[in-house]
Amino acid sequence: MRALDDTICAVATPPGEGGIAIVRVSGPRALDVARGLLRKANGSELSLEPRYATLANVVTPGNNRIIDEVIALLMVAPRSYTREDVLELQCHGGRAAANAVLEAILAMGIRLAEPGEFTLRAFLRGRIDLIQAEAVADIIHAQTADSLKIHEGLLQKKLSEEVSDWQRTLGDTLVHLESFLDFPEEELELQSAEALTTPLKLVANKMKEKLESYSWGRTAREGFRVAILGLPNVGKSSLLNLLAEEERAIVSPVAGTTRDTIEVKINALGAPIHLVDTAGLRASADEIENEGVIRARRAASEAYLLLMVFDGSRDLTPEEREEARTLAEGGSFIAVINKSDLDLRPSIAVKELLGYVPLKISAISGEGVEELLRLLRERAWAGEGPTSEEPLTRLRHRNQVAAALERVEQGIALLETTEYADAAANELQSARRELASLLGWGTPEEIVDKIFEEFCIGK
Repeated sequence: MRALDDTICAVATPPGEGGIAIVRVSGPRALDVARGLLRKANGSELSLEPRYATLANVVTPGNNRIIDEVIALLMVAPRSYTREDVLELQCHGGRAAANAVLEAILAMGIRLAEPGEFTLRAFLRGRIDLIQAEAVADIIHAQTADSLKIHEGLLQKKLSEEVSDWQRTLGDTLVHLESFLDFPEEELELQSAEALTTPLKLVANKMKEKLESYSWGRTAREGFRVAILGLPNVGKSSLLNLLAEEERAIVSPVAGTTRDTIEVKINALGAPIHLVDTAGLRASADEIENEGVIRARRAASEAYLLLMVFDGSRDLTPEEREEARTLAEGGSFIAVINKSDLDLRPSIAVKELLGYVPLKISAISGEGVEELLRLLRERAWAGEGPTSEEPLTRLRHRNQVAAALERVEQGIALLETTEYADAAANELQSARRELASLLGWGTPEEIVDKIFEEFCIGK
């Protein structure tokens, strides 16, 4: 983990052409950078007023050659994103201007920031906790309005405040237990088991409810993984292109064209969906095509939902019947009849095979796609959609809440036998440590480093 006593810089906007590019500086020498590089239009030195936008020229130290005209913003510690002195320079967009300004800053001995290092400093200086820091990264990668809303809630400390409430309840019980244990000469009375365990049981129930939110919280963050399966030439790639609203997969009348998985993220009426197009399921003498089938089955095993596509222009083959029966038994499954503009001969056969009417679509005209998107959204959000309650979105969150819950339940069981008050106190202390680690306090350094490696440079 990096020290906090140096100054860092980075381009905070993505590469490419655009109206504005932002170069960010944070640390004790941010003011030195402003004094060394910023000048008025007449070449005289410039004094920045904190939190006010100022038009300035960035110049080369020594000869005052103008590099770019910028808007400069100075935020003085602790009233900044990192709780350090921060200088932000809004340059002209594109790579050239931002890179030239960055090079001038680096020439002053300022270090290039690592991915996520600005947010890491905000965490280490106590402006945000670890759940909030993770939410920053997840907001950057959010693909839908629903996902954005969930992660904005995490950034605004809604989950963190719930966790802190749990800690306070555990702490109140611990104060009573430890007073009883540490001062036996005072002859303090231990509260009844019911009085001690009632608030703990409320916390345990809230933890259980929170654990149940992980399935759709994970969907909000990672996307709901859906594998598109079927025999060759049933229209899998055409369906992927239609849902993606772009030509991501090659469409050809030649069977076996798709030989590898093709992945694309889509927005299904607010739900983030991770679609995986796969090779046609059939035996082949072609070694490469067989490898594609192996990968298709692997994609099916990793998906939360399977879309099996059937060709509406012909009857079901024995292979399709067997595949559909096997896949439907193995997990969540939707049967889709493509080419709905034709006679849909397999529709009745699929209904008889699976026990429900398959969805009818046309990958050419788009008929039935809205219904498919609605089904995908329903499956992604487990039928109910995101609630106002902030979910657990990461496996780290789930594991630490589960560990804390286990300790709380052990403590409750011990308190119901009063002679084990000391052991119960130990369990509740362990639960508090798990919750503190969830917020980032006492989390091992290697875990913190791994979390911040997910960030882009400049954030």
